[in-house]
Amino acid sequence: MKLIDGKGRLFGIINIIDLLVLFAVLALVVFGVSRMGKGIVTTSATKEGIVTYEISDIRQVTVDQIQVGDPIYHYDKGTYIGEIVDVKIEPFKERVDYNGRWLESEVPRKFVAEIDVKANLEETEQYYSAGGEQTRVGIQFRLKNKKFASFGVVTNLEITE
Repeated sequence: MKLIDGKGRLFGIINIIDLLVLFAVLALVVFGVSRMGKGIVTTSATKEGIVTYEISDIRQVTVDQIQVGDPIYHYDKGTYIGEIVDVKIEPFKERVDYNGRWLESEVPRKFVAEIDVKANLEETEQYYSAGGEQTRVGIQFRLKNKKFASFGVVTNLEITE
């Protein structure tokens, strides 16, 4: 019996091109299964903490709407972050050049709000998560509640448990 007969079949059973296609499909399946099985499994624990956000360059109208006890949500996802436990309001200052020197000057009718939010933080090996978003100092979020929406920068992250 010949290895390949006159019709191009291997041992007279299967066409050689069909066999190559079968091997290619089988190789793709094995590769896909091996890639899918190598995921990093991380476990997370929920801890209570205080996340401090700085909301700058806001008007008095927005300042009046930020109340202790109000919930805060992630603007884009709509997920609950936590409850406002403290609010500090200061005048907004801008750096200006005056005779070759840089000075900080208060901007009329503009404010900076620093809000402390009591949140349930999910802790993994790499990051903390609040409201389904990775939360680190320096990250800017769009925050909202029923009364206001604004950008806030995380300035402090403190675990209270």
